[in-house]
Amino acid sequence: MTPITPNANIRNESRTAVFAKASSKKTSFFTVYVNDSVFGLDVNEAQAIFRVGSITPIPLMQMEVAGFINLRGKVVVAVSLRRRLGAPPAEGNGESVAIGLERGGEPFALLVDRVGDVLTLSESARTDIPPHCDELQSRYTRDLYVLDSGLIPILDVQRLFDFN
Repeated sequence: MTPITPNANIRNESRTAVFAKASSKKTSFFTVYVNDSVFGLDVNEAQAIFRVGSITPIPLMQMEVAGFINLRGKVVVAVSLRRRLGAPPAEGNGESVAIGLERGGEPFALLVDRVGDVLTLSESARTDIPPHCDELQSRYTRDLYVLDSGLIPILDVQRLFDFN
C-alpha cells in the first residue's frame, strides 16, 4: 500500500471528500507521519498527544517496542510505528511525538515523527484495501480512504498493539 505523501493540499482535499455526500456518515481522523508517509488515526482512540522526553529501553523486548516513557506520571510502553511498519530508521528528530492510546485497559504510547491535521471524512470516501497492497502495512490498516491526492490508510490500534 502506498500512503499519500504529505502536502499542503491535504486539508482542502479532505473537504472535498467530506462534502461529497452531505447525508453520509462522517468520521474524524488526525494524520500522523512516519518518514514521508501519512496515516490516519481515529480521534476517538487518542487520549493525549505529547512530545517524547527520554525513552528507557526494555531488555529482551520485541524490536517494535522502543521502551518505557512517562505519560502524565504513568510509566507506559512506547511502540514505534516506524519499526512496526518496517520503515527505515529515522534521520534527525524522527519519532519525537507520542500518542497516548489504550488497548485492553492498558495505556500505551505510539511513537510517530509528527502529527498533522484533523480530517473529517465521509463514509462514501472509504474503500476496501486491495489484496495486492503491502502485506505488513495492510495488517495494521483498518480502513482506506480515497482523497483527491491519493489514499490514506487508517491505522488499526488493536492490531498495532497485538504482539501475539
